[in-house]
Amino acid sequence: MRKKISYVLIFIFAVLSLSKAEDLDGYQLFDKIVLVVNGEPVLKSDIDFAKEWYKISDQKAVEEKIIDSILLYQQARKTGISVSPNEVENAILSIAKANGFNDLETFKKELEKNGISYSKLKEFITRDLVANKFLRFYLREQITKGVVEGTLEDVKKIKIIFISKNREDYDQVVKKLQKELNKNNFSEYATRYSDDKFTAENGGLLGEVKKGDLAQELDKEVFSHKEGDIFKVDTQEGTYFIYIVAESRKLIPKEELTKEELEKLKKAYDLYLKKLREKAVIQRFE
Repeated sequence: MRKKISYVLIFIFAVLSLSKAEDLDGYQLFDKIVLVVNGEPVLKSDIDFAKEWYKISDQKAVEEKIIDSILLYQQARKTGISVSPNEVENAILSIAKANGFNDLETFKKELEKNGISYSKLKEFITRDLVANKFLRFYLREQITKGVVEGTLEDVKKIKIIFISKNREDYDQVVKKLQKELNKNNFSEYATRYSDDKFTAENGGLLGEVKKGDLAQELDKEVFSHKEGDIFKVDTQEGTYFIYIVAESRKLIPKEELTKEELEKLKKAYDLYLKKLREKAVIQRFE
């Protein structure tokens, strides 16, 4: 008898119940572009896949969930937050075990039997994990004020300027910043040049980060520099200029949240997504 497969959407403010995806024999993908979110296309296969895993039949509701996920993912990448392949694999393995599979290979074969794309599943989980990590980082201070439980960790208060490789004047701006940037003009230049508009609004201030909050290439550099340093990090997406404003050892609150903290987070989350949507370019196609 075929085992039934379920997916738990991992998100910071809610835990969805396991749901069974049945009758997926003959599940086929007919691709065409349905949405474009800040230049990133969403295919019909993405919508069909999301309907099965989110267990939502309404097309518009699924589209809205995908848009939110993409917006958070895009913002996370701009601020240098990512997840490792190992984190993604562990998340998928947890899903597999929750459904009675003890290894990924067996789970992959069962997905194939049901006509479900493993690469599509991996893509969705990666995006949700990155969004989840970004939310925990970005909203941490807002939801944990007054919390005294946690662990002592080294933290660095940083400002960033992100220059995207997609801009026409990329080389020119990078050279200018390399030559002129200092701690006195960093905030001004962040506001003027940074392609990460949310930190740019605050003079490049990203806030306090602990080890593991940022993408590996950024994390390594941030925690190998000291207070007052300004340095450049090149990535596939573009170039980061980072200024270590301060460093200290702080109590990092526990990850578990109370009901009140979750409610506070939900409100902050809704407000943040509203701001992201106001700045986003979203195109819909029939």
